[in-house]
Amino acid sequence: MGKRAVIYVRTSSEQQGEKCSPAEQESDCRKFAAQQGLVVVNVYRDTERYRVKNKWVEPSGTRYDRPAMLAMLRDAADDQFDVILAWREDRLYRGMRAMLLILETIQQHNLTIMLALETFDPATAPLKAWLAQVELENIKERMTMGVKARLKAGKANSGQDRYGYRRVGEQIEVVPEEAKWVQQIFAWYIAGVSMREMRRRLIAANAPQKDTTAIRRIPWSFNSLKGILHGAGDYARGVKTQSREGEQFQMKLIPILDMDTYRKFMELRESYIHPAQQVPKIDFLIRGLLYCPCGYKMGIRISKSSRDQWDGEWEVGRIRGNYTCVCKHDELISPDCPRYVKNAEADRNVWRQVCNAINHPELLLEQAKLLVDELKTDALISGNDKELIEKELDNLVVGRQWVITQARKGVISEADMDQHLMDMSIREVDLKKQLNAIQDAVDAQLLVDWEGKVQQYLADLKEGIQALHRMPEAPAEQRRVVELKRQIIETLVEKVSVDRDHQFTVTIRLHLLGILENTTGNGGSSSNGGQWPTGGTGNRSNPSIRTTGFKSRIGHIRVSANWIMQGM
Repeated sequence: MGKRAVIYVRTSSEQQGEKCSPAEQESDCRKFAAQQGLVVVNVYRDTERYRVKNKWVEPSGTRYDRPAMLAMLRDAADDQFDVILAWREDRLYRGMRAMLLILETIQQHNLTIMLALETFDPATAPLKAWLAQVELENIKERMTMGVKARLKAGKANSGQDRYGYRRVGEQIEVVPEEAKWVQQIFAWYIAGVSMREMRRRLIAANAPQKDTTAIRRIPWSFNSLKGILHGAGDYARGVKTQSREGEQFQMKLIPILDMDTYRKFMELRESYIHPAQQVPKIDFLIRGLLYCPCGYKMGIRISKSSRDQWDGEWEVGRIRGNYTCVCKHDELISPDCPRYVKNAEADRNVWRQVCNAINHPELLLEQAKLLVDELKTDALISGNDKELIEKELDNLVVGRQWVITQARKGVISEADMDQHLMDMSIREVDLKKQLNAIQDAVDAQLLVDWEGKVQQYLADLKEGIQALHRMPEAPAEQRRVVELKRQIIETLVEKVSVDRDHQFTVTIRLHLLGILENTTGNGGSSSNGGQWPTGGTGNRSNPSIRTTGFKSRIGHIRVSANWIMQGM
């Protein structure tokens, strides 16, 4: 039987001039695999940009976080193939870190690297990776030097042109239609016209906006207006500033604003600016959890009186303000949006609902029962499936020997043997994936006496909440109570929604499997030695809360309701 092989394909902007399209790479690799008697069981492709944090990046050979490459290395750990086949060595890596990651994997799992157009030598791989990285750095340096030379000569290079200008060849020219609206926007600002009114007038006049590759969700957004106002200095002085490698370059442009308008704008703008006063937001219990019908997370606005009276001393209830809708564009505001809610009203309402949900946990227990029934069924099915899969894997071993024996006897041709063995290898990989998924299933033993464990957890939680009903007199103790309330809300509340009638819907979330795992680990008791009851999604501020080992999110109970506030 031929060895199991996977093909790795990579393209990015660094090879735009090379003849190495994904289809050509894969075709050459498949021809090579057929010549070497390899059975191709999978193809991994890094051919598109992907997101790293908040940035889109190309699948460059210097990057060690390429999605398909990482998936291939994870599958290597599961013994899903024997050979990694690539077009050339630089498809796998062009930098030291990526090279070390791949070489470590092949050594650890006894894999082989083969190349369609080259010969792979693990002894010289580090040197080749280093040379490739040096080559890329030299290319980047030459490109940067070229850009700097163009900028020093006052030639337009790249980057988004400001509204009112456009790049024509190596020069930047004024766009008369846009320049007219730049002047109008600054005239409106000096006349005291609000941003909302400016936007309404621009839309009504069908004022043009800059062309963009992205689809505009809304016309003349507030960010667009702020961007124009932010460029007041450049519009008045007639300059465009670009930065490269820590150096700044300025290009002379035709000014759009006169200096008198610029001075009036700056005087008015400075009169609006007040020094920021850092006032603590500890009194805002549900910060980051409250959503309005517009679909936005509501922001926090502290009242002017609280800011003026703040002297650095914290007292319960002293800081007042509102949770406010952050949506400023009229066409996106829901008719059911309250626009703002007083923080004292919202916090008091949600805290009472959380207390009532714990005091009357019928809904939570009902949802927990449905989840447990589902988990028990899945555990039973998984156990049966595991036996069937293991039996089929054993049959594949026997089947391979039978096919090889038939080929030796001349009953089937060598080509038929290769086809049968390839089909069996593909089936084996699929079965092993299913087996790995089953092994991650919930242990049925964890669900034994689940109701008693959850009820004990909720009873402990109820006892802790009752201890917070009376606010102590000492400021330090008051602060501690508020912090504990915030911790409870972070642990139990996933989301709070509010409508224009100030009706709050609280989504309570319990990590059932986390609770059961914690109680099982503590010998069946939910007590945790006097610490606050755990079992939520985890809280960094409390070391006693531990995260669970479950990878999936199937173990969460979520109940959205407006709990009746009885006896609170």
